[in-house]
Amino acid sequence: MRLFKRFAYVFFLGSFLYAGPGRLLLPSKGELLTRPQGLDRMYYSSSNRFVLHYTNTGPDAVSQDYILDSQVPDYIIKAGIYLDESYDLLTNILNLPIPPADDDKDAEIDIYFRKLPIGTYGQTTAEARKPTGNRLQAYTAFAEIHHTLSGPGFYTQKDDALKVTCAHELFHIFQVGIGIWDLNEDMWFYETSATWIEEFAYPDVNDYLQYVNRYLGSWGDPLYDYIYDNVTWLIHLNNQYDGYPAGQIWNAVSTQSVWPAITRFLEKKSGPKPWSENLASWGMEHLYASFGVSGFSDFEDGELYSGITFPADAVSNYQNRDSLNIHVSFEPFSSSFHRINNIGSYNIKIRLLSPGKVTGKAWPAGSTVKAVNLAGQFTSVTANSVPWDLLLSVGTDEAYITDTPLQVTLEIREGDTGLLSLFPNPVSDGNKFTVSYNLQSDAGMGKINIYDINGREISRRSLVLHEMSAGLHHIRYELKGNLASGVYILVLSVDNQRFPMKFTVLK
Repeated sequence: MRLFKRFAYVFFLGSFLYAGPGRLLLPSKGELLTRPQGLDRMYYSSSNRFVLHYTNTGPDAVSQDYILDSQVPDYIIKAGIYLDESYDLLTNILNLPIPPADDDKDAEIDIYFRKLPIGTYGQTTAEARKPTGNRLQAYTAFAEIHHTLSGPGFYTQKDDALKVTCAHELFHIFQVGIGIWDLNEDMWFYETSATWIEEFAYPDVNDYLQYVNRYLGSWGDPLYDYIYDNVTWLIHLNNQYDGYPAGQIWNAVSTQSVWPAITRFLEKKSGPKPWSENLASWGMEHLYASFGVSGFSDFEDGELYSGITFPADAVSNYQNRDSLNIHVSFEPFSSSFHRINNIGSYNIKIRLLSPGKVTGKAWPAGSTVKAVNLAGQFTSVTANSVPWDLLLSVGTDEAYITDTPLQVTLEIREGDTGLLSLFPNPVSDGNKFTVSYNLQSDAGMGKINIYDINGREISRRSLVLHEMSAGLHHIRYELKGNLASGVYILVLSVDNQRFPMKFTVLK
């Protein structure tokens, strides 16, 4: 597929030059990636699933602290604990199959501790293809971890860094044990999910924040063009769907490559626009984190994320306007943002037009009401005060024309006069509810009437002067008398216009 060529180049260059939390290396074709030599000591984790190779002397010497045991460095003992914890999570929580052993007579997973390049926490090398059960593309692997995880280039240091590195590299071993299909297309997901497991296994460490903040300053590329920076995509899916999506997808990779495995999972969850729906939703969670009230975003650490960077071409000014058309180009399989500042009306309507599969969400910055979905028809968006800023998240599937970005038009107009909502509906709390409506201009007269299903008037209320001024209004309404359960109709009348809405009373 054409869409993966750019990523393939970026990754293969980056896998050797880019310092990251960990990296997956290709099967060895020579002596370049042979197993480390000169590590003269071994330690078996308490489960005996892992053998840790290390040394106490020379440039590869591990940190020499001996509080837990007088013979084995604390660094190694703790690594064994974190590897065992991560193994249990991968097998018992995500239900992933056990990786094939490189030696059936010596089935432990080998972990080597040595001095790696500055900023490289660890790396995992896929070695030999070893079909196992239905996993015809399974490979054996070993991992290497930096001998101290301290000094320049490490966002977190020592014990915290050791926790997430053990989880990251072990997940790589499990991944290649499930299968290597087309590395050009799939490698991004190996790294995304290995970075996700760090936060899932050790949520208090937050080493992943460095990649989130980098993404928020450079968003809009295809999802597969990021190596670690798109980690919140899997965090979002895990928050949104039951059953640990990463585990479900990786189990599916046993018999198919990554891209169709993800697509089929998303199709099952969200229908005909699997990628655009989920990418738009993912983007909106970042907007909630940056501009929402405390706890509004589903991201548990959202308040720690840096703000989203909006370049000049992603910001429009609505001041002194009554309409605006924005023409934007989006990359395939991407999540992008747009901001519209200084909207002077309480209510606007907006639609999203595109020849391709695209999904948009619109949200007034700071609102405690979730974003509305955008479509080819106009959708109303309201705010509680003016002026206000509108934040947009747009997700795409593959580009409409394969070799060019997807063209999208955002069309914005002043909101029409109309009845917006009646809450709660059904009405059950003492016949009390709130009517919300928008007036495009000042009205000369207005009233609210309530009718039963047969058209008999039950109640009426005239609007007072301040309730007929232009803008958004919320009126508290109380039905009088002992109103029976059933369906009723509320009609808002403004000048010569009538706006009906059905509601239900439940006793």
